[in-house]
Amino acid sequence: MSFPLKEAVICYLRRGYKTLLIDYTQSRHPIHQGKFCAPGGKINDGETSEHATRREVMEETEIVVRNLIYRGKVLFKNEKRTVGGKPMISNWLVYFYDCQDFDDSNAKGIEGRLDWIDNHNILNLPMHEGDKIIWEKWLSQQKEFNGEIVHEAEVLVSAELVK
Repeated sequence: MSFPLKEAVICYLRRGYKTLLIDYTQSRHPIHQGKFCAPGGKINDGETSEHATRREVMEETEIVVRNLIYRGKVLFKNEKRTVGGKPMISNWLVYFYDCQDFDDSNAKGIEGRLDWIDNHNILNLPMHEGDKIIWEKWLSQQKEFNGEIVHEAEVLVSAELVK
């Protein structure tokens, strides 16, 4: 039986050679606990991915994004995946965006501490393995991509990214 498909967005805000990540290392977030992640979240019914990106960034950081750059999408197949020992209940199609045009004058971390990370240090942080692969292969070079990531239990078993 195939899981239902849900959609989400992730936005990498960039300033020069730094990228904004949310530090969840001190958080009890159900999926991101102990990790660093870019702002993002679920797409609501009737909402475009661009609108969801603007809303999610505002909800999590109070940053107003202006011009978004579409980078790609990844299907996360979760039929055999667990997080914190709990089984996932859906697959996720996640749309990735970059943004270099934003107003962060009122920025504050709602779910975790906001941290501007030097791009060359991002892979040294505790992150989801799929996020590391996506960053290393595509986002760090600001290339467009499509892909599929599969987990079994808590282990990433395949990551296929294509241009």
